[in-house]
Amino acid sequence: MATEKFQTVAENNIVAVALANVQPSNYNPRKYFDETSLAELAESIRQQGVIQPIGVRPVADTDRFEIVFGERRYRASLMAGLEEIPAVVLNVSDETAEEMAITENLQRQDVTPMEEANAYQKLMESGRYDVQSLAVQFGKSESYIRTRLKFASLIPEIALLLEQDELTVSVAAEICRYGEDIQREVYIKHLKEESMLYSSWRGLKAAEVAKYIERDYTTDLERYAFDKTLCLSCPHNTNNMTLFCEGGCGKCANRSCLAEMNASYLVEKALQFVEQYPSVSLGYQDFNNNMVVVERLKAMGYEVEHLNTYATAYPEVPVAPEKEEYDTIEEYEQAHEEYEQDFSKYMEKCRSIHERIDTGELTFYICIGQKEIKLCYKASAADTDEATEKPLSPVEKLEKQDKRNKEIALEKTVEDTKKQILDVDMSESKFTQDEEKMIYFFLLSSLRKEHFGIFGIGEKETYQHLTDEEKMDIIANLTAKQKAVIRRDFLIANFKGANGSNATATLLLDFARKHMPDTLAGIESEYNEVYEKRHKRIEERKAVLLVKEQQQKQAEAAETENTQSTAEAQPEALPHPEEVAA
Repeated sequence: MATEKFQTVAENNIVAVALANVQPSNYNPRKYFDETSLAELAESIRQQGVIQPIGVRPVADTDRFEIVFGERRYRASLMAGLEEIPAVVLNVSDETAEEMAITENLQRQDVTPMEEANAYQKLMESGRYDVQSLAVQFGKSESYIRTRLKFASLIPEIALLLEQDELTVSVAAEICRYGEDIQREVYIKHLKEESMLYSSWRGLKAAEVAKYIERDYTTDLERYAFDKTLCLSCPHNTNNMTLFCEGGCGKCANRSCLAEMNASYLVEKALQFVEQYPSVSLGYQDFNNNMVVVERLKAMGYEVEHLNTYATAYPEVPVAPEKEEYDTIEEYEQAHEEYEQDFSKYMEKCRSIHERIDTGELTFYICIGQKEIKLCYKASAADTDEATEKPLSPVEKLEKQDKRNKEIALEKTVEDTKKQILDVDMSESKFTQDEEKMIYFFLLSSLRKEHFGIFGIGEKETYQHLTDEEKMDIIANLTAKQKAVIRRDFLIANFKGANGSNATATLLLDFARKHMPDTLAGIESEYNEVYEKRHKRIEERKAVLLVKEQQQKQAEAAETENTQSTAEAQPEALPHPEEVAA
């Protein structure tokens, strides 16, 4: 592993650098500086000066220096009021400067677990270190380095708890084994302040936390049918999280990966079924379904039918016994006889199902379940309340699917266009006649029913509105009068938001003064007359209250004057005998 040779203090002259010319760097893994500890160091520097010089490097094309290591001594020197600080000037690259800063900080006694985690992570990302070389460099075990590296995957909320010593290292080591989704759920339900009264895990031992997470947040891989070869070596498999495991496939701690593996398997399995049974439709039920798989199949152009009634799974083929599984020939022969009986019943049931399918009584479906794809059947639509039309032939089903594929292409085109059109700069483009027609299309949603006749639309029921087709016909040939009617109906519809003295209310009254001045004047006169009467009563009551208030003030002034006169008429108080003796 080739790295630049670090320049040591012994290889450089120590010089005094003005603190005003020194600046921190972004390489320092330490982001938090304890103010109390800094104040203590500043007092020590006032008494003894800076004993160990900091490391700096020149900033290109300036007379300034960037700190490589020693930012805490730099901050304390500023607090102590120093003007200069002893420093070793290093001519090193960005990569070496970052490595030196990290290495120097990792050798401190007070480094926090999260600072360690981020520092080791940066060294690994540089490409010059691996776990083994980090362990040698810093005198740690490889398991210690790996655990600290996992801390870098903690969500910020849990990392902060570890940084603030509100979470032990051992508990954090258990939590960081799991993905972000599980970590966030654990934090919200068991570590956040709001959970302290009911279900807090703070204070629990690491073994207890590990047990609870595995119980509540992991899934047994045995329940899934996809190939688990990759899962055997996955770090999110609980079998690989501890030294001793209970065997089996283990439990998965990465929900997103588990869901993706399962969905990919089910899509592939569904396509195999479609190829094997080209005339059978895909379907899903309200329960035990996988909507991710359904949407992916639809996006691929397949029609997936929502089954409103229960579908029964096609019978499973009985498994023939193997001689090796039995201790004696008699036991095997008895088992084989039972198998033949079961197989005979299976074949009879299959024949019955196919006869009912041939007559149209039942319909086959490839059912998409949560963890499996199965061949199912259910009563045909003709025999239920779902529909009265006859079942489609295989060719008709394919034609229907082709039509749906075209619809999907248009739907996706529209969806993507809606997203992209927001980024198009049209500020300099001239507003066209076609765009004006589009405006009227949307304004027509506010057209009042009493104006339908102006546009050649007959009477409609109260609940009926203009259809999109009718709107398109209207905007094709609009007259000036029709445009005015549409615009004014739109204004009137939006005046419904007028309230009190808001802006809409102001616009409403302006509109009314122009189009119904006499009516508005009558309304205003009516309510202003009521207001004047109420105003008069209020003024009368105010006048009475003001008179009473004035009388009250005069009475209080007279009482104060009488009190002062009485005090002046009384003889001066005699001194106490003890005061006279003094």
